[in-house]
Amino acid sequence: MKHLVLIGGGPAHLQVLHELAASPLPGTQVTLVAHARHVAPGMLAGWIAGRHTPDDCCVALAPLAQRAGATLVDSDALALDAPRRRVTLANGHTLTYDALSVDSPAVPDRDRIAGARENALFHRPVDHFMRLWSALVALSEEQALSVVVVGGEIPAVELALAVHLRLGKRARVALVTGGGVPVPHHPPAFQQHVRRVLKRGQVTLFEDRCDALFGNQMLLGQGMRLACDAPLVALEPGPPRWAPESGLSLGDKGFLLVGDTLQSPSHPEVFITGEVAVRSDGWRAPGGTLMFGRDTPLGLNLRRFLAGGQLVSHPAPTHGMGLLDAGHGRALASWGRLTVEGRWVGWLKERADRRRIRRLQVPGPQGAPVAGEAKEVDETMV
Repeated sequence: MKHLVLIGGGPAHLQVLHELAASPLPGTQVTLVAHARHVAPGMLAGWIAGRHTPDDCCVALAPLAQRAGATLVDSDALALDAPRRRVTLANGHTLTYDALSVDSPAVPDRDRIAGARENALFHRPVDHFMRLWSALVALSEEQALSVVVVGGEIPAVELALAVHLRLGKRARVALVTGGGVPVPHHPPAFQQHVRRVLKRGQVTLFEDRCDALFGNQMLLGQGMRLACDAPLVALEPGPPRWAPESGLSLGDKGFLLVGDTLQSPSHPEVFITGEVAVRSDGWRAPGGTLMFGRDTPLGLNLRRFLAGGQLVSHPAPTHGMGLLDAGHGRALASWGRLTVEGRWVGWLKERADRRRIRRLQVPGPQGAPVAGEAKEVDETMV
């Protein structure tokens, strides 16, 4: 009996589970190491603003795993020993594998800003943020708050706008980009639109870095101190903490290096996709961007690898559209040098988000998707 281990509940792994439900892998035990639900990061701002329910933007993993004949282990990967094909989990268990696939979220560096680990709420993991968000809302009902979001990419901008929409006059909201212009990887026209949207949304912009958090203050790189009751950190996340000691080949910024077949160059039995994968030319899947191209052939390549077949190449997508939720049903889109904004863009983003999440959910008895949190999750290994 061969053992396929899937680390992380990312969208590629959810698609693999759908494929396994339709066509099981003979002679293969499948284990999914992930938490109880997948949350679509692109829909977080809509949930904060009150436009989405948890069921709108979440996929329960237990029904998917059950249909696929997979064992769901509610835990995290703590260490990977690629030469020995061994994964150590946070719950103390160890798994060995014949093939391993990694589709886990990128993780924030909690020590990048002095005092952030003790004082800040991080937007990743998204599921953890969602559980703690209600406490911040409750606090805003007792007192006026100074909320500062740290980060300059699309998720941080969306977070700042959504927080102001939700809390309104109960909070003053600022965005500290981390140094430099907002959305630095997008064209200047898009950056100017973002500045106007932030001003319209009554979010104060500081194009500076955050050096430290202490008490109710934030120290910026140029020496300014900001009043800050609730720091929300949404800086660009990094590779898995276990990556440096894993034995896998690493690429730019320590992310896991992959080739066109989604395999690690150093360990072909390890497949990597999603946020923690990087190509040899430095390409990574950008956050807040809708990529166009073929679906990732992860399921097919895992199946062929275990059967000894020929794998399919999957070149990095070359076309994508930057999408930013601007609130009030509006959105920004960036396509090449073209930047547009409006309710019609918001409608397109909403439609794309909902279609993606519905594709990943389990069909109910009448064809409707089953969403939300899983009721029971297996936390042990057989």
